[in-house]
Amino acid sequence: MPDEILKELWEIKDSIARQHGYNVESLVAHLRSRERPEDERVVDLRATRGTAGQGAPAEVDKPRR
Repeated sequence: MPDEILKELWEIKDSIARQHGYNVESLVAHLRSRERPEDERVVDLRATRGTAGQGAPAEVDKPRR
């Protein structure tokens, strides 16, 4: 199964690179445009796993970089 996942990831990576003509500057600009705004908050749902129905509050983290 990991081989299938890696294969899919490489296909996605190759597709994105191809869309940008294998140009590093274009690719970096694309990736930067997809970053989250710095003031956007991220909800961490790991704290709620295994606690369904117990009302455990989700933790809120600062944006990841």
